[in-house]
Amino acid sequence: ALMNLSRLLTHPERFIQPVPQSVLEEESDESELLLESHLQTSLTLMNSLDLIQGQIDTAAELVDQKLDSARNKILFANMLISVLSLCVASVSLVGSLFGMNLLNYLEDDPNAFRQVTYGGLAGGVALGMLIMLVLIYSGTIPRFRLTSSDPANL
Repeated sequence: ALMNLSRLLTHPERFIQPVPQSVLEEESDESELLLESHLQTSLTLMNSLDLIQGQIDTAAELVDQKLDSARNKILFANMLISVLSLCVASVSLVGSLFGMNLLNYLEDDPNAFRQVTYGGLAGGVALGMLIMLVLIYSGTIPRFRLTSSDPANL
């Protein structure tokens, strides 16, 4: 055994050959205790590293959830902008059809411009509302609740 080198330097008389059995047992006990102490320290460090790894995984999952939430908000805004642009395009389609130099028998009617404008706007708004209702009933857009979901306010 004789693993305690500092004692070998400070008390060399203990280790003159042949070394007594009591000294060998004492020295082996100390080295065994030292190894067990290092084993306990290494196990403690391993447990600490496992705990830190769990905290890192939890933080990564939280960041992923926040990123998913931000992505969903961006996709929702993109969908609303797309619906709005579809409504504007449908209104401009009506205006462009009546703006062509084709006979439509409304050329002499003094209220035709107002009727086409209001009809196109009403059609665009109706189309937007229809699309939003379909998106709400399909579950793409969450339904708005009129009551509070906070248990303290119930």
